[in-house]
Amino acid sequence: MAAGGSASWIFTVVGVLIVVALLVLLWTSRRRLARRPNPPQTPQPRQDSWEEPDDPKP
Repeated sequence: MAAGGSASWIFTVVGVLIVVALLVLLWTSRRRLARRPNPPQTPQPRQDSWEEPDDPKP
């Protein structure tokens, strides 16, 4: 019976470590996204946009 108790203790510690690691990853990714500059608010021309066949060439 003692072996079963020690195994459950190890699984509990591993589970807690996994949860802590996931929370740290979530926190760091949110901080990284918050530091990313916002996209420009004015419409930007797209270089690869589709053109009509009868459109004049620039």
